[in-house]
Amino acid sequence: MGRSSVDFEGSLFAFGTDVDLKDPKRYAVYLGQAGLGLPDRDYYLKSDFAKQKAAYEAYAAKLLTLVAWKNPGRAAKDIVAFETKIAEASWTKAQQRDINAIYNPMTVAELAAFAPGFAWTAFLKQAQLGELKRIIVAEKSAVPKLAAIYAHTPVETLK
Repeated sequence: MGRSSVDFEGSLFAFGTDVDLKDPKRYAVYLGQAGLGLPDRDYYLKSDFAKQKAAYEAYAAKLLTLVAWKNPGRAAKDIVAFETKIAEASWTKAQQRDINAIYNPMTVAELAAFAPGFAWTAFLKQAQLGELKRIIVAEKSAVPKLAAIYAHTPVETLK
């Protein structure tokens, strides 16, 4: 998942480098929620988007059929159920606009303790971020939930 910025891999976590919001003289690495195939969490959670969610599941089944995936219909349902759990843990767009709420600096060790169940060191190494001393976590309450979802999801669904 860490290779998502340099490869075609998907990830539950997005990361990027930008000016530090609290110290504009330096840059910081930011980590936030990701993992949704549809545009926003609302597509999974609001009945207004049921048609789009169903079409997305059919699309996933079609793609899995094209690559001869075992039981593509069941796998597509599992993928959409997995992404729905991600959506439930994810912050709304309004929450993501709160500058103070999205500024949560941590060391990598603090991140690993804060959100166990995910291989943070390997993820950051594959992201080619070098030896990070500090990372800023954006959606603080979502990150441990996403790590837990990852830890409890079957490998076949993650693939």
